Amino acid sequence: MKRYGTLIAAALCGVTLDCTVFAEWNIFGAKPWLLLAVALAACAVLDVQSAILTGLVGGLMIDALCNSYIGLTAACYLVSIAALWVLIRKNHPKLLILGLYAAFVTVLPAPIEWLYSYLAGAHYGTGSTFLAEVLPSAVLTGLCVLPLCKLFDWAKKSHRDRI
Repeated sequence: MKRYGTLIAAALCGVTLDCTVFAEWNIFGAKPWLLLAVALAACAVLDVQSAILTGLVGGLMIDALCNSYIGLTAACYLVSIAALWVLIRKNHPKLLILGLYAAFVTVLPAPIEWLYSYLAGAHYGTGSTFLAEVLPSAVLTGLCVLPLCKLFDWAKKSHRDRI
């Protein structure tokens, strides 16, 4: 029960920070996607069902709160969760490799967002956006996955395992 409480608290913090602080503030052009980091850490440490539920509900909340296309963020998060699950389902990589995997799968939804935006009428250069925004944000999100994995691993252990 403690692990789901930790997951819910981390997801609410991720949605709140994504919609308020990181909607306006960035680190040299990079904005971490904290809810995606929470969902990827849940996929790696807890189970894929929790990660899918977190990504779906949290993505829809971000879409509703931040006035973006409804369902786009949730769909992009589900693509990243599914890709990470495919990469780690047979083996359990070390924490740094998991961070690299998380950074890699964070880049995958960018073409979906570009296609959806293009079909909706927005026209902008994708190459400069990828190098200036998506790639640094993916690296920052991959780095955010590392402490979240440690947090979920701590929450998953029972009191008896820690004694």
